[in-house]
Amino acid sequence: KGEVDGGSFFEENYFTAGMRMLVDRAFRHLSGSGAGSSVFQLSQAMGGGKTHSMIALGLLARDPNLRQEVFAQSERGNPAPNLGACQVVGFNGRSTDAVGGIWGSIAEQQGKAEQFARYVSPLLSAPGPQAWKQLLGEQPLVIFLDELPPYLEYAVAVPVGNGNPATVTTAALANLFVAVTEMPNVCLVISD
Repeated sequence: KGEVDGGSFFEENYFTAGMRMLVDRAFRHLSGSGAGSSVFQLSQAMGGGKTHSMIALGLLARDPNLRQEVFAQSERGNPAPNLGACQVVGFNGRSTDAVGGIWGSIAEQQGKAEQFARYVSPLLSAPGPQAWKQLLGEQPLVIFLDELPPYLEYAVAVPVGNGNPATVTTAALANLFVAVTEMPNVCLVISD
């Protein structure tokens, strides 16, 4: 949401080994070197730094000047020195009342809600991999899906017709994963 000052954040925090690995591999992928990864699942005990790592990656992705400053102090250097600003979008699983579900929220944050309107209304339907690719576009993009279990647990409990939103959400996320693995400009970070 742009509420965290990147300079202050990195003055008060340090890179853990896991955070360093996430940032390094994400930027290597986004820079087109082919040496990174496109999908990351962060899984740790509560309080283990999942959201903290996401904030660090998001701040560095949005601001190439901050990235240069932070990596100048690193013995490994900048893994993506020629990469400009990346768009950053996210969804927190505590947002159980998000109109349009996860994909509606992502489309809205990208300023492309109209493009995904047919998947949101009149009933939620799962966008396929091609629809995801068209939505995500060609600009560097980092997507965060934080705390998904509460959202999925809620989706199972809400009846819709003969089913529930969990079935549609599962299909939409599976299709998102397929799309992202085929896109050199997108990284997806999920915490369980």
